[in-house]
Amino acid sequence: MKSYALYDTVPPSSWVESMPIGCGRMGATLMADVAKETMYLNEETVWSENKENTPNPAMKEGIEKLRALFLEGKPAEANRLAGSVLNNCFRRICSYEGAGKLHIELHEGASAANYSRRLDLVNGIATVEYSKGGSLYTREYFASYPDNVIACRVTSSSTPLHAFISYERDRTFFKKADGCELVACAKTLFGDHKVCVRIRAVTDGRVEAREGQLEISDTRSFCLYVSIASEFRHGDSYINAATFPTSLDYEAIKARHVADFSSLMSRADVTLPSLEGMDELPLHERFRVLWYNKPKDESLLVLQWQYGRYLLISSSREGTLPANLQGLWTDGNASGWSCDYHTNINLQANYWAAETVNLSECHLPLFDYMNDFLLESGKKTAKVCYGARGCVVHHLSDIYGYTAPADGVWGLWPHGASWLTLHMWEHYLFTKDEAFLREKAYEFIHEAALFFLDTMVPNSRGELIYAPSTSPENRYLVKDANGKQANCYLTMSSTMDVEIITTLFNIYLESSRILGIEDQDVADVAAAREKLPPLKIGKHGQLMEWIEDYEEADPGHRHTSHSFGLFPGNLINRSTPELCRALETTIHRRLNSANQSGAITASEVGWSMAWLGGAYARLRQAENAYRMAFMFANHHVNATLWDVIWVKSMGGDIFQIDGNLGYVAVMSEMLLQSHEDTVALIPAIPERWHTGSFHGLCARGGYEIDAAWESRDVTRITVKAKFDGECVLELPATQKSFTFRDQEGCVYTADGCLLKVKVKNALILTAVRS
Repeated sequence: MKSYALYDTVPPSSWVESMPIGCGRMGATLMADVAKETMYLNEETVWSENKENTPNPAMKEGIEKLRALFLEGKPAEANRLAGSVLNNCFRRICSYEGAGKLHIELHEGASAANYSRRLDLVNGIATVEYSKGGSLYTREYFASYPDNVIACRVTSSSTPLHAFISYERDRTFFKKADGCELVACAKTLFGDHKVCVRIRAVTDGRVEAREGQLEISDTRSFCLYVSIASEFRHGDSYINAATFPTSLDYEAIKARHVADFSSLMSRADVTLPSLEGMDELPLHERFRVLWYNKPKDESLLVLQWQYGRYLLISSSREGTLPANLQGLWTDGNASGWSCDYHTNINLQANYWAAETVNLSECHLPLFDYMNDFLLESGKKTAKVCYGARGCVVHHLSDIYGYTAPADGVWGLWPHGASWLTLHMWEHYLFTKDEAFLREKAYEFIHEAALFFLDTMVPNSRGELIYAPSTSPENRYLVKDANGKQANCYLTMSSTMDVEIITTLFNIYLESSRILGIEDQDVADVAAAREKLPPLKIGKHGQLMEWIEDYEEADPGHRHTSHSFGLFPGNLINRSTPELCRALETTIHRRLNSANQSGAITASEVGWSMAWLGGAYARLRQAENAYRMAFMFANHHVNATLWDVIWVKSMGGDIFQIDGNLGYVAVMSEMLLQSHEDTVALIPAIPERWHTGSFHGLCARGGYEIDAAWESRDVTRITVKAKFDGECVLELPATQKSFTFRDQEGCVYTADGCLLKVKVKNALILTAVRS
């Protein structure tokens, strides 16, 4: 595998340019300054709590009043009434917080020569090097999943080191340096949840504990190890739970870490045409060349793709929590949008690519979160707030299992659980793990379906509709009975409602069939599915976003929620060409409409570009998909490739990981698709990717695929199968070679663009050139 790294020759100017390391549960970001290293520490369960966040029983009556108005054809009146009838029904959740700052003071003065910092994506190791006073200084950092520890080693080639190690955090109530250890305990800003940070120094020199810090001297090398434990995970034993491996042998711990991390990173790779010399440039110089000279740097797109895989591995490992809005990392105690779990796209976008890019294990924390944190809470919310069976999750949550509506009327969106069932289903489709479907997924899917069985009602046309709901965070314009125009969030059966409920019912019915379950719930869902409203095309030729063809308040809105049926869903595909054309029009309008409210538009936020890029890839609009990918990798990330967005109300650049991880899905969909019962090779590659290869991408059905192409003509294919059987490969529309020979000499000829092959273990196909 190629050596991928983020390399620069200047220190970060702010936290959003820092270097992240992580092992799923713990992590750190590194400011990499010469005189003083600041490591912003993180542990996934350090999270404030609003202990009054319980479902409000008064909500049920308010919902019934609003639903009645919608059924009477009075959407404006329903929206105006919503604030009063749902008063005190919307809560605010609290923020994910940092675990504190570890300071390593090394020098007086920041001047140094030959400074460089490097984040090795393949091995998961960060380094800082520079020369000062005739000595070469090296700092190395990693977060080990096998040993559950953060490690740092500082070395000097000649000059003895003299360092001071200290810890800082708001609401620290205990701090003690003793021997070679520094222990600190702190509380969250709200809820008083406690966390313990333990730092141990190991060196052949001298360590002195004084005034709450460690002083290290008389050595040219020392190591620091960090362990973090929370009251959330360990109860009253949290202090004793902050422990270290039995043997603190740095090289042994590093070797185990590298073997673990690289085994995941090396599974998949992509090669595309590249500009000579660009990979060797420091990132800040590379971006300067791109911004001023405007060359197309395809290797940067691949680097961004691998960086997304790095971030997922670092923030989501088996046995941990799923990646939040910033993955694992934050620099303080009041993060952007609370650094929570937004379930109206952001949490899902984090995992769109997990299966395709051969990181299926990194998907598992999401399912554990769904079952262990959302399921029972969602059942309580369904019962208390709606008088319904089943499970409902609204648009955001946290580690305390919050599932009721939050923030305001725009939070009255009921599809957190129903959308998340698609991830369980996709995991099954990629792995064919029937035990997972039965033991981990089916109950959640069943409960999500029951909620809509109990809450949908017939309209005057006999269709089953859901109300009130929203098209996430977007609004439409409508006049009330007196001709006064209203700007409305709430609706009945938005297009996204119909798409998600249809997808959920399809998943439930197919899961029941596979598992041999036939009961009244299955029969009721099958009957209800037939009564859902159809998807409609509006007056502009667009896919309608709401059940009526309303005018949009913000035509360029950042959410394109009604594209769910195309991507990541599969209701809209090449078998529905009229709907595909309507969605093309929808996306064009989104990208070419000025936002009239001054809010963030579809082209200004990374996750939105990823969503539109994935939709274009599914539409086989290769150049448009490339445009979205290129714009993200060149204009939506900073010089350390984090997806950042300028938010004036939050005081500057805010990092959101969903853009980084959603981008991985876009590029993967351009290279491989398998949602239409074929394994489609390079279905949406642009002209610039005329020659290239990939290895280790996964397809539904249990396949792992390698492919190479020249002049957009597939020349070599490797198919590894978990199960013996027939695989239908779809060659690109640009294909010129239709005959292939396998490693045994057997010849296969495509029928049109479809190449049907029998796979047992692994099949290697080479194009036969005429």
